[in-house]
Amino acid sequence: MTESPIPSPAPPAPPAAYRSGMVTVVGRTNVGKSTLINALVGSKISIVTPRPQTTRHPVHGIVHRPGGQVIFVDTPGFFQTHKSSLVDSLHQRAEQAMRGIDVILHVVDPARDVGPENDMVATAVKRVRQPRILCIGKSDLPERPFRDAWLRCGAEEYDAVVEASGLTGEGCEALIEVLLARMPFGPQLYPDDQITNTTLDFRVAEMIREKVYLYTGEEVPYRTQVEVDIVEEKPDAEGKPVLHVTAAIVTPNDRYQRMLIGVGARKVKQIRMAAQREIRQQLGKKVALELDVIVDREMEDQR
Repeated sequence: MTESPIPSPAPPAPPAAYRSGMVTVVGRTNVGKSTLINALVGSKISIVTPRPQTTRHPVHGIVHRPGGQVIFVDTPGFFQTHKSSLVDSLHQRAEQAMRGIDVILHVVDPARDVGPENDMVATAVKRVRQPRILCIGKSDLPERPFRDAWLRCGAEEYDAVVEASGLTGEGCEALIEVLLARMPFGPQLYPDDQITNTTLDFRVAEMIREKVYLYTGEEVPYRTQVEVDIVEEKPDAEGKPVLHVTAAIVTPNDRYQRMLIGVGARKVKQIRMAAQREIRQQLGKKVALELDVIVDREMEDQR
């Protein structure tokens, strides 16, 4: 199928003063929001897994440019599933993140039909008075059967449409320019060397949780959490700094605990080693991770 051309976004005029503001990124689950934000920021600040609603908390990713600053807010994806307190809570967090911001960025997947989940997002987006930008993501895909439908939708209901790929980075700079042009004039909100609002403990816990999902698939429930007790830097025998981390995977019952530990503790060792590598890669430090699996039976009531 021949793709219709998309008009290039008009380049913004050079800002007369510094611009800064918040962009809430919304979309159906697994649409690629976190991957896109990581590409825009140039660093992994949100974890990425194939599981729906991996993102639990609105995480800020900060992009610095000479003329301004764009703060992206990653949100939980909208997910059509059986009713549960956790899913309801995640949807509420996503909608709360759309309040008091400057621009809405709706990310869509051109390889997937619109469906009820996108209808949920569109309904929430329509209630917002701020500028609405449609990002047709995954521009690297060879087959995008619903691209033209999204182009028509974008032309009718959004202030601008941009195609981008979080995987390759294609279109990311154009997207930043389009968003920056719609930021209000204002002061710098974060210092130049800061790329996220999250703490070190939070980032470490999220990197461990990512590996829990990647190495267990659908077997482990959404309610599984990671608690970090200690993150401190100590010298090794040669005096070189090592980041020592003590953490626990918290799960609701003994069955899941046994599953996460695995026969001969092989599963928890696999998760620990993968998480240790990820933390080392992202933080650029040697890491020693101690990881336990514990049960919190009160989590059974959080369905």
